Amino acid sequence: MPTERSITRYVERWEDGQVRRITERYRILYAQALSMSQEELFGDGPQLPPSPRPTEGDVEAVRMMLTALMAADRRFGGHRIRRQANDYLTDVVEPMLRGQAPESLKRRLFGLATEFTLRVSAMHLDADQLDRAMSLLGRASSMAAESADTTLTAWVLSRRGEHEMHQAALTSRPNRRATFIQQALAYTEGAAGVARSAPPLGRAFLTTKHALAWSLTGDRARTQRVLGTIWAAYERSGTAEEPEWMDAYGYGHLRHEEARCYVNLGMGRQAVQAAEECLTVRTAARPRAFTLGVLAIGHAQALEIEAACAAAHQLVDLAPKVSSRRVCIRIGEVLDALTPYEDTPAVIELREAAQPVLQGCGL
Repeated sequence: MPTERSITRYVERWEDGQVRRITERYRILYAQALSMSQEELFGDGPQLPPSPRPTEGDVEAVRMMLTALMAADRRFGGHRIRRQANDYLTDVVEPMLRGQAPESLKRRLFGLATEFTLRVSAMHLDADQLDRAMSLLGRASSMAAESADTTLTAWVLSRRGEHEMHQAALTSRPNRRATFIQQALAYTEGAAGVARSAPPLGRAFLTTKHALAWSLTGDRARTQRVLGTIWAAYERSGTAEEPEWMDAYGYGHLRHEEARCYVNLGMGRQAVQAAEECLTVRTAARPRAFTLGVLAIGHAQALEIEAACAAAHQLVDLAPKVSSRRVCIRIGEVLDALTPYEDTPAVIELREAAQPVLQGCGL
């Protein structure tokens, strides 16, 4: 057997590039002589499989998969669809980003990957899995930078603000709530600023969360000013080509966000009008559930208790058909809005109907 000294010299020659191949027998000896693992010493542990070479067809395939997953999520939601989306993102989409491709195709891939990651992040936010949602937002931010598409950067900032607003809604500590709202304002103001260069409909969509953040402060004037810029942009829609991902965020989404703003400001009648107009075009189960909750709260603020309970019953009936933690939270918010009228027969009946649903959600 060679001496330890000769083994050490051989390793030094290998490090200098004088030795090209070391047999398995001597790899073991070298590792023992230097008190190191083979992976540490030779740096050739498990290797990633070679990255695929993406094509235009791959881009279309990812787009089709994303469309199918989003349709299923809007209709049903739940763990199974969220897991499928996670797996596809990790196993298919992200490996493509490491492959060799022409620059234009590479940017399209990064743009599509950004959208995919943002939507998966929203699925986790809907399940109240905040850490996972935040982690995905970080990955989406890096992808957006590689895509060189500023509208995607604005979308990431907007989603980040939404994340802060969700946390503000969950906390019972006034100081924490104020901090979350201030952070939401900062992120959404950044999104609105970047979105100034976006096409009209995209600019309207990317600015909605800024209006929502202002509404949480109670500032009616600032909120309505931002809403005015949103609808001014919407009026110019069709004058420029919009991003592909804008298909899901048209008139109905804008009216829904406007209704949320009015609810936050205590403007019940305006909230009811916006929510009712939203429901004329919103057909998917989960989005409708969110808007029904806003409609019910708007009616409660307008002292229309029977109408509030009627809308809330629709929400309660719809909730078991979708798997959404945020829908359950919305039911709780509706019941909170109706607390001053809890002795009313209609409210008593609503609470009884909602109880099994809330228990199923763990609320």
